[in-house]
Amino acid sequence: MLSLLDERICETNTKWRVQLDDGCAVEAVLYRQDSLCISSQVGCAVGCPFCASGAHGFGRQLSADELIAQVVAVRERGRSVARVTVSGVGEPLHNHDNVARCLAWCRSEGLGMSLTTSGGPLDRLRAWMRLPHRGLTISVHAGTEAARARMVPRGPKLAPLFDTLGEELRTLSGARKRKIAAAYLIIEGVNDTEEEVDAFIDLVRPLDVKVHVYSHNAVPTSELHGVSEDRYRALAGRVRAAGMNVRMSSLARTQPNGGCGTLVALRGPRARPRLGAPA
Repeated sequence: MLSLLDERICETNTKWRVQLDDGCAVEAVLYRQDSLCISSQVGCAVGCPFCASGAHGFGRQLSADELIAQVVAVRERGRSVARVTVSGVGEPLHNHDNVARCLAWCRSEGLGMSLTTSGGPLDRLRAWMRLPHRGLTISVHAGTEAARARMVPRGPKLAPLFDTLGEELRTLSGARKRKIAAAYLIIEGVNDTEEEVDAFIDLVRPLDVKVHVYSHNAVPTSELHGVSEDRYRALAGRVRAAGMNVRMSSLARTQPNGGCGTLVALRGPRARPRLGAPA
């Protein structure tokens, strides 16, 4: 059904091009040699300007079998997979049913599965928060609606997103709540001011969830760039000083062969490109 090509090893990560039967390709990364990041779509409709995955819009959904086959193929390479994250190419909630089937398969294999999402559609976010996942990271990347519209153009607006999160988190146990995180990727000139970071803090603090503050990985499809290391650490420290449980970018997340936003999709001759949001 698919094959792993163009293996690239760089310090902590191994990345493959995942060649699909119809000629399309996505990418998968084994982080720290045990955590496998898989893709859920060919391309992405959300349009985040810092991310290479959706630079050419949305092509098609991956089937549940294609999601699962990424895990199987890596195992067949003799690699050990301890956990799976659907954080590669695509917006997982736009392919909710197939991702949920992959979750069920992972559980049957004794694998925990997590995912990263821009948060919408909100009814699917609600559904996912109730599923037995091992982690859910919401890509917020802003404290104001203006910055959110620039960072996550076709994701839900902040107000309804945080209303949904607040309602759902009230129903979760402490153990389940600890699996939820809000992410903030710092981009110079877009969301790198103290005022924007403070607005993000004001949104997230009442939820009492973890915060991932990410540094930027340069990609050839975007002219955006991150801040200096000192500035990055200062802004992350500002969030931590507000009493938040902060995680910063790990070495694995900053590697050129698999860092955040660097995975790409290629469309094959029989794929049908479509730039609108998938159903």
